[in-house]
Amino acid sequence: MKPVIELAVDTLRDPQATAQRIMAWELDSRIVYMALFAVAAVNAILTSAPVVLLPGSVDDAARQAMPILTLMERPFVLFALVAGGLVVMVQALYWAGRAMGGQGSMVDMLVLLVWLQGLRAAAQLVVFVLSLAVPMLAGLFALIVVVVAFWLLLHFISAAHRFGSLFQAFGLFVSVIAGLFLGLMLILTLMGVSAGGL
Repeated sequence: MKPVIELAVDTLRDPQATAQRIMAWELDSRIVYMALFAVAAVNAILTSAPVVLLPGSVDDAARQAMPILTLMERPFVLFALVAGGLVVMVQALYWAGRAMGGQGSMVDMLVLLVWLQGLRAAAQLVVFVLSLAVPMLAGLFALIVVVVAFWLLLHFISAAHRFGSLFQAFGLFVSVIAGLFLGLMLILTLMGVSAGGL
């Protein structure tokens, strides 16, 4: 457990160097994919826990305003979305990065995003505990986690593709998100789902 904590601290302290250390492990892709599904399961459980453990805490008005709350009541569906989203994101970041001159491998990108999701799961656990004790503090901590996670993601993308700057990583991230969003909108349109329905 101690090496994991030390690696987490090193990730926050020097994400580029830590990313290099993680990629140097040269893990087999099957092991990394198993870790991906495990992390996705943990994330889904921790995301659903507040709603599942406190039935009736979400009223119908909130459910209609934020459809994500309905997903939080279905951990298995949420797991499929998290795992599938991770796989798609890894593929998109890899191929788009290669098109932009990146030198990384699929396993490099995969292992770094899995590690980042593992850190996110640990942060979610802290948010869950804080939400039971000090809800206002939990919201603030969750906001900080989002900012730090984005900062780490840019460093990991840069390290995986051997980019020279975070601006290239940011450009890649924006391009991938825009492409995935447009692709999702196209699919939903072809399926006859309106923006209001979504």
